[in-house]
Amino acid sequence: MVALRSFRHSGPSFSDLVPYAALVANGVILLKDGSLMAGWYFAGPDSESSTDAERNEVSRQINAILSRLGSGWMIQVEAVRVATSDYPAREECHFPDPVTRAIDDERRAHFEEGRGHFESRHALILTWRPPERRRSGLARYVYSDSESRTARYADTVLENFQTSIREVEQYLGNVLSIRRMVTRSVEERGGFQTARYDELFQFIRFSITGENHPVRLPEIPMYLDWLATAEFNHGLTPMVDSRYLAVIGIDGFPAESWPGILNSLDLMPLTYRWSSRFIFLDDQEARARLERTRKKWQQKVRPFFDQLFQTQSRSVDQDAMAMVAETEDAIAQASSQLVAYGYYTPVIVLLEDNETRLREKAEAVRRLVQAEGFGARIETINATEAFLGSLPGNWYANIREPLINTRNLADLIPLNSVWSGAPTAPCPFYPPASPPLMLVASGSTPFRLNLHVDDVGHTLIFGPTGSGKSTLLALIAAQFRRYARAQIFAFDKGRSILPVTLAAGGDHYEIGESDGEGTPALAFCPLAKLGSDGDRAWASEWIETLVALQGVTITPDHRNAISRQVALLAASNGRSLSDFVSGVQMREIKEALHHYTVDGPMGQLLDAESDGLSLRSFQTFEIEQLMNLGERSLVPVLTYLFRRIEKRLTGAPSLIILDEAWLMLGHPTFRDKIREWLKVLRKANCAVILATQSISDAERSGIIDVLKESCPTKICLPNGAAREPGTREFYERIGFNERQIEIVATALPKREYYVASPEGRRLFDMALGPVALSFAGASGKEDLKQIQALKAEHGDAWPVHWLQQRGIGDAETLLHNG
Repeated sequence: MVALRSFRHSGPSFSDLVPYAALVANGVILLKDGSLMAGWYFAGPDSESSTDAERNEVSRQINAILSRLGSGWMIQVEAVRVATSDYPAREECHFPDPVTRAIDDERRAHFEEGRGHFESRHALILTWRPPERRRSGLARYVYSDSESRTARYADTVLENFQTSIREVEQYLGNVLSIRRMVTRSVEERGGFQTARYDELFQFIRFSITGENHPVRLPEIPMYLDWLATAEFNHGLTPMVDSRYLAVIGIDGFPAESWPGILNSLDLMPLTYRWSSRFIFLDDQEARARLERTRKKWQQKVRPFFDQLFQTQSRSVDQDAMAMVAETEDAIAQASSQLVAYGYYTPVIVLLEDNETRLREKAEAVRRLVQAEGFGARIETINATEAFLGSLPGNWYANIREPLINTRNLADLIPLNSVWSGAPTAPCPFYPPASPPLMLVASGSTPFRLNLHVDDVGHTLIFGPTGSGKSTLLALIAAQFRRYARAQIFAFDKGRSILPVTLAAGGDHYEIGESDGEGTPALAFCPLAKLGSDGDRAWASEWIETLVALQGVTITPDHRNAISRQVALLAASNGRSLSDFVSGVQMREIKEALHHYTVDGPMGQLLDAESDGLSLRSFQTFEIEQLMNLGERSLVPVLTYLFRRIEKRLTGAPSLIILDEAWLMLGHPTFRDKIREWLKVLRKANCAVILATQSISDAERSGIIDVLKESCPTKICLPNGAAREPGTREFYERIGFNERQIEIVATALPKREYYVASPEGRRLFDMALGPVALSFAGASGKEDLKQIQALKAEHGDAWPVHWLQQRGIGDAETLLHNG
């Protein structure tokens, strides 16, 4: 026999110090003292984009919710700052050309070089300790039915707890975006076995060890303290699983608080866990404790000998008198039950492999907290107690006085959420876990830009000339190529998207521009496709539009003649506009369409025998020359192009970019078409981007309400005039508050952009590198002239020579690797 006595440790272990016992319901953990605990993940509003009134209103609502709780309840609000380096991997992207892949590789390298990217996640833990069971059963039999009398005490307690937290969750859901931590079942071994993973227990493990990974629960989820354990070495500098631990305790408070008083912690480029624990007291207990505090200060108002001999002297402690008055105000507030009082214990926990680095980070946090008017210290002798008190469900360790009320608590707890965007594309039509459109290394908290809100990706971009609109559109187009089978159709003005289009292998058409002999470079045959009823109906409507543009009032006779001739044309081989005119019987229609045949000024563009347009996955139409031809030429061509694009929308990820959209918003035909697109194209997995620099034209378009409702994502370019009368009203009409208008007015042109959607609000910097700027930012006349010359000289190899001209070394290797 082997003597094992020397290897057995009979003393307490770390598992004895944690309170977790068993999982008794979905997302409900029973603690060793009989308490029940549940948790939620939540995201609060971004206070940076909120006005003071909005922040105060959130704080008021949080206080109203928390003041309902009393003795036996404890809330812990956790803000976790974690490192993030999840730029989409190359194999997750489907860039079909070397240039857009090289742009993304450059952005990935820039993001990963930073190594200072962190984002905050928030959790809320509610714990309830039920009152002791009363032995007297008289009231139980008098005031309850037979079913209640036969119910077990544990079942009754669990049911009461679930009812209470359901009510709290409903109230909090009106203020925060909140999601319950639940138990999830996963089928294994082909469905023959089921494994269970609890999110609340996973968060508990993370709070102890700093490692965030699922933990499989045993078949009977009991003795959770053994699963939640870790190797813990206490002392002046404790260690958890060979990692050094530092705890910064906040032990002093300023004279007054305001919402988000400690929001600056959200900007720190380091990993931490900020735990705010609040143990509630009901009004009677709070008044009793406050009364003791009042008496202590009352005794200090006059010197001891004056009180002993009942004498009066001039020596009066003015500070003690002020504290007595404050305590009496606190007693009055506790009696009003408009606030609840309790014990508040805030600590910030850091874990680090290197002790020196840990000490530097702890000092940085302590200095920041002290700069906000709080007292803070790095725990030494009390470090173990402070760490245990920060763990979810721990009532007993590190209780701090004095009492504070829930109104102050609502200002102190970390509710602010810097929006970092969805980690995956939210559109349900995309493949599961598709990467976001764009990941931006903007400040210490990165930002993932997605145009979609659920299945709606329509976006409104507006701002003055020269603020960076063309660069943003070109970069969005380049980054959209990451999705498999992606299609991009852009209507450009000023050739700003030409470099990206040509570099990505797309077609760039100059509509209305002729070659050296006066023949248009691109000619259309709009009546070429008449095989289906829908094609013939569209052709009839399109010809009616052409006739109406010439000032002819359309009558039923006109419609009948047009539809009759379209049907005859569908059965013939010749389908040009001249063929239609030669066959139609009404003279008014012939004269009206003369403008668009080969004998008229628009014939070279719309009266071709065969269509010269072949749509590819990346297509850009330059319409500046077409716009100079007037409305009678612009409307027929764009209407036809819209029809061709609609027929290409078969479910693949698609993007339609309308630059200078105010030109189209100003015409009734296009307004109706845009209104229709915004309502129906989401079903075809297509997003529409409306970009305009004329805010007044958008305001006068008559469909501003449609734009506001159907474009959930709005990207504002910097606009120094945003606060001026006339412009300010437009921002207010689309839902911006004073603070958001201030952000737009003070942002840096050509660098910063402000995005607002139902998911969040964020000012971000695109952080463009030299490769991205060479294609997305090269919209000047000289740049475009050089690009076209290189294209004519070198063909498809022009991007290499262009990058070399821009001073970027190893351009050939860069694009070859891309």
